Amino acid sequence: MIFADTDKMKKRFFLLFLVLAIAFSFGTVSALEYIHFRHNSQERHEEGRIILEAPEGIALEARDGQLYIIMPRNLIARRNDESPFVPYTKAEMIERLKEEFPPSEGYFYLNTPGHFIVVYTTSRAFANWYGGLLDRLHEQFVLYWRRLGVELHPPEFPLVAVVLSSEERFREHAKQAGVNLFAEQRAYYHKLTNRIVLYDLTGQQALQEGNQRRAGRVDIQRFLDHPRALNNVMTVIHEAVHQVGFNTGMHPRFAPNPVWLYEGLAILHEVPDTRHRSGWSPGPHVNRPRLEQLRRYLGKPHQESPIKKMIQDDDLFRRQETALDNYALAWGVTYFLVRRRPSELAAYLKILQEKTSKSDDIAEIRIEEFESVFGSDWSTFDRDFVNFVNRL
Repeated sequence: MIFADTDKMKKRFFLLFLVLAIAFSFGTVSALEYIHFRHNSQERHEEGRIILEAPEGIALEARDGQLYIIMPRNLIARRNDESPFVPYTKAEMIERLKEEFPPSEGYFYLNTPGHFIVVYTTSRAFANWYGGLLDRLHEQFVLYWRRLGVELHPPEFPLVAVVLSSEERFREHAKQAGVNLFAEQRAYYHKLTNRIVLYDLTGQQALQEGNQRRAGRVDIQRFLDHPRALNNVMTVIHEAVHQVGFNTGMHPRFAPNPVWLYEGLAILHEVPDTRHRSGWSPGPHVNRPRLEQLRRYLGKPHQESPIKKMIQDDDLFRRQETALDNYALAWGVTYFLVRRRPSELAAYLKILQEKTSKSDDIAEIRIEEFESVFGSDWSTFDRDFVNFVNRL
């Protein structure tokens, strides 16, 4: 799941943003903007850069990396000066987060050695384990894809993850943010806020003493021995891959991106590794649950190439009756390309990385992009793919 559904108003804002982005020039300006506006029935003051401006509204990217779509009726005041736009440092970001997540309400803040800040209400031990996992994921994700020839860059903004102590608190947080969750949803990455939000699936609040110390081997092993530990690791990694991908240039954050690819990459890396003390190791592994689902799906009759259909239609991932099959297919195709055609996959990713907010995103163009690298002989591609899956 890449980013959560929002309420009707936010949906309209986001759709407006996408429409405007195609119609108008999209680029940054040198002046730092100071914007006073209404957002979610509250007044906000933000510093940032205007990345889109049109009569229908403006898109403000704040110094913390959040994107705000501001309609004219919600704009209260605006000014700018010649100061350059500079993202918040991690120290500045933590101070800003304390306004949103006050210490008086039980929030703590972990500044990891890497790019992440973890805001948490769970135990310190869990937060440390989680923060370490995020740092390791970022480092290994970048190394892996650079070895395959994919160009990536360091994140421009500190990466924020919010880890809550219970499902109840997680759902209350989402409700206050106007996010509509699915019944079984445990976490989400939101492209507008650029944050991961999740909760401690193990529910191990017995480790409250860990608030005063770092997680030790016993603590981590206790997490990994929990019956829900593998789901926890998969959830963490899946959402973090989305966040890292959209902040290192794997996927342009404000450009059209095919769902099958960014979901396929997230599922590719989400597989836990119980042999490693963190519960995860880099590199693609066979995702057994997805493989079983994929084999069932490929065993059904298909009137057209399911891969070609998936590339063209993002809604297959949103409809309950087709989602599971297509998530499995996205993983399978991504794994196939990594194992059998890695240099071509890197070339295909480069094409998508060069897209902008003004790039057209229609089914015909998606197929042209794919065929420009992998060829137009779909029957051969499908046959090679099915043979590969059957040998796993």
